[in-house]
Amino acid sequence: MNHPKLTLISHHLCPYVQRAAIALREKDVPFERRNIDLANKPDWFLKLSPLGKVPILVVDNDVVLFESTVIAQYVDEITGGGLLSSDPLEKYSQLAWLEFASQTIAGIGRLYNADTRSAVDSARTNLEDKFQRLEENLKDGPWFANENFTLVDAAFAPAFRYFDIIENLTGFEFFAHTPKVARWRNALAARPSVINAVSEDYAERLLKFLAGRDSIIGRIAKTTIAARRAAA
Repeated sequence: MNHPKLTLISHHLCPYVQRAAIALREKDVPFERRNIDLANKPDWFLKLSPLGKVPILVVDNDVVLFESTVIAQYVDEITGGGLLSSDPLEKYSQLAWLEFASQTIAGIGRLYNADTRSAVDSARTNLEDKFQRLEENLKDGPWFANENFTLVDAAFAPAFRYFDIIENLTGFEFFAHTPKVARWRNALAARPSVINAVSEDYAERLLKFLAGRDSIIGRIAKTTIAARRAAA
């Protein structure tokens, strides 16, 4: 099948970029990935991106698509579908869960930016409540829609990836009371499209990013990096 030329404008850590990249890899669509520094956005990017955010998908060096869900749906449609249900009600239920994934990612941001113990506790409780809601809606798996990998899975995989680092830093066990979510998280982590949605140095980059936050988790990350350097 011939596909348009696709360039995914990205950032190494962005979970929304990962959502789009997972969809592209699931559908085996060739694409070029071009990472930018969001702290120093190039002029050419600002001219292309209406919202000044990643990801954007440049199609045939001409049309620009923005917003990760739109990009993922486009990729799915041009390859015959399959990443969303063909049943209208189920399809739009899945799209609603994509927004829940986005709210979960926002909650993770509140956690790693929290600068007081009470703010950390509040953010942690909010996330655990979200995981409990997921637990109540998951079936037998391994994926959100049972045997079919969908865009819901592509949206949650980047969210769960944060906790590989955050749980190690904090000692929190976010999935202790949600075994279905824990099983889903592990299945996603082993999926080739999820693994390949980030670079091999993702964990190191995320740790450095967290260490740059003026927050409780940021200070723990700084201490962790310093301890590693001292031991080297």
